[in-house]
Amino acid sequence: MSSSIRFDFSDLNEGLDKMLKIDAALGMYCNTKAQEFESYAKENRPWTDRTNMARQTLKGSSKKMPFGWRIQLAHGVDYGVWLELANEKQYAIVEPTIRIKSPEVIKGMNTLFSKILKG
Repeated sequence: MSSSIRFDFSDLNEGLDKMLKIDAALGMYCNTKAQEFESYAKENRPWTDRTNMARQTLKGSSKKMPFGWRIQLAHGVDYGVWLELANEKQYAIVEPTIRIKSPEVIKGMNTLFSKILKG
């Protein structure tokens, strides 16, 4: 006499498929927002360009983390730290950009999740 156990993985497969779609959508969204951070920072920098290096090397990027995604904005010049922290932060652009643009990111993410979870 043989016995067998049957498992129905269809719900699991659907759930995994939805998770992959969510992750792909989040990746595209974060990449787009990182580029917007970069563009905003380059257009609104408070310093006067002398060599254009500080502006040209401002870089927005996104990165998949173990439990989500990270959007980053950073200087590409070694003196970027001085632009951000010296002179009472009057030449800072990284932190002000993040502060200004973050609410837009959160709002857009809420919209994105609403659309994904409905569909």
